[in-house]
Amino acid sequence: MDTAPTLALLATGLSLVLLAIVGDRARRRAPLAWHAHLPWNALAFLGVAALLLGAVHLLTLVKAGADFTLT
Repeated sequence: MDTAPTLALLATGLSLVLLAIVGDRARRRAPLAWHAHLPWNALAFLGVAALLLGAVHLLTLVKAGADFTLT
């Protein structure tokens, strides 16, 4: 992986976590609505896992001295 996929992984993980937070708040507000049955906790877990993987890879790129120019 290079810099661009790492940043894309970080952005995807962050968006999944934010979507899970919004979905969980909507579930608590309307517990019998259609969106209350979606697996928001699993989505949050996937987002945190993607963020963790992206952060570890970003630290590896920084340690290796990678060039961070997006082309």
